[in-house]
Order: sequence, then structure tokens, then C-alpha cells
Amino acid sequence: MSLLTIVVEWEKKAFKILKDGFGGEVFRASEAVRLLGKEFGFRRGTTYRVLKDLADSGLLVRVGFGAYMVGVSGGWVITPSLTPDMENARRLLLDRGVEFMITGPSVLVKYMHMLPRRMIHLIYALKGGGEHVADVLEGEFDVLLNPVLGEVDVALKISDRDLVVVREFSSLYGGRDGVASIERALVDLYFESTRGRIPFPSDEAGRIILTALRNARINFSRLNKSAARRGVDGEFRALIRASGIEAPARMKCDVKVNRHVEAVLAALVRGI
Repeated sequence: MSLLTIVVEWEKKAFKILKDGFGGEVFRASEAVRLLGKEFGFRRGTTYRVLKDLADSGLLVRVGFGAYMVGVSGGWVITPSLTPDMENARRLLLDRGVEFMITGPSVLVKYMHMLPRRMIHLIYALKGGGEHVADVLEGEFDVLLNPVLGEVDVALKISDRDLVVVREFSSLYGGRDGVASIERALVDLYFESTRGRIPFPSDEAGRIILTALRNARINFSRLNKSAARRGVDGEFRALIRASGIEAPARMKCDVKVNRHVEAVLAALVRGI
């Protein structure tokens, strides 16, 4: 058996372990180092080389700095997935019986060109339940309840931990098991970014939104309803029409172009 054949066989075994261990979730290189070290005795450098080779072959998708997920033949994985930290947060909140929904950037990491070193996570809770969410998560994250933009900026300057922004609403819709649908997450990212509620650049939001619209299996009826509830359905239809995305005809009429739409469409000019 040649050396090349031996390497290929080990990479196949490593891929199976990664796939069984992480499924469709995003995982960090450091987590792969621990897993493959435990299973095969791989050293750190060996694991990094395996990750690179698997990403180059398309078996893994590199979704950010030191972050990967298992690839899917024929396109992106379409089920919303969370970073490992937010998946742990989701399980904690479910165990406590809290009514909540993780949404926005936290659900869309697979569509980011680069995963930031610090994340701003969005969690929506029912009115009166936000403080409970904050209490559960404050040991793991910096948490702000119903903040204004200035408070978010200050929190980002004084700490190196990921930030969770909790907002309270009278009702929650468009989610399941504590995670928003892709359609709801796209709308919430757009709204929070363009309305200046979180410091997330509009053009980066545009890149994420357009990548998801082009690569995920979008339910346009659900997308339109989610956008309408936040008063941005005309703006989303303008994005779809301007980007040439295949969509039902009803999603390309009654458009609304304003400064928010123009800021997001700057992503198109940059050649997404």
C-alpha cells in the first residue's frame, strides 16, 4: 500500500469521526484537535493538515477563522445551525423552560465569509422573560437586556467575551426548539443592522443575506410574512429583485427602495 493511499484512508476515517461527532454543526479547529487526538492520537499539526485537505476537497466547508462544518454534496446545508457556544446556551435555556428564540447572526454563521473573533448574538424572549434569559447566560457571556446602540458599543469595548443581546417581545414566531428559521433570522439580521440596533455593518449583512438567498432553500412565503411583521417586506422584495435571485413573481413587485436597501446592496457592487 502506497503512502498516498494510507494518507487518504486516514483522512476518510478522520472525516467520518468529524461527521459523527459534529453532524451539521459548526465546529472549531481546537475541538477537532481534541476529538481526533482522542480517537487517533493525532497531534495538533496533523489535525490542521487534515482539516485543510478535507476543506480543499469539499468534504468540509470553511465558514470562518478556524471554523468548519461538514459539507453537503450539491450545495449548502440548509438547516439552521449554531456555533458550539450558542448550542450550549440553547440547551441551557431549554432545560430551564424559558421561551426564547436565537436569531440573526447566530443562526447564519454558515453564510458568513469570515466568522468574527467576537460574536454579537441575538436572543428574543417573551416580555417578562428576558431577565431570566440573562440570568441563565451571564456566566458564559456578557449579556445586555433591551439595550440601545450606545450600550452595545460600550459593552464591546470593555470586554473580550461574546455579547448576547436579549430583546423582549409580546410574541415569538418563526422558530423551532429555540432557533429561528433561516427566513426569520435573515429578517432580524437585516432589521437590527440597518436600523442601527446592533453595530453590524450593513454591507456585511448584505453579503450574508444574499449568500443565503442564493444558496439556501428559502420559503419565500415565510420570508415575506416575517419581513411584513417587521415592516420591511417591501425592502426585502427590492433586495430580491435587484440581485436577480430566482423567486416567485409576487416577491419582485411592490418594492421599496430606501437608504437601508441601498446600504445593503453595496455588497453586490463589491462582487459577492
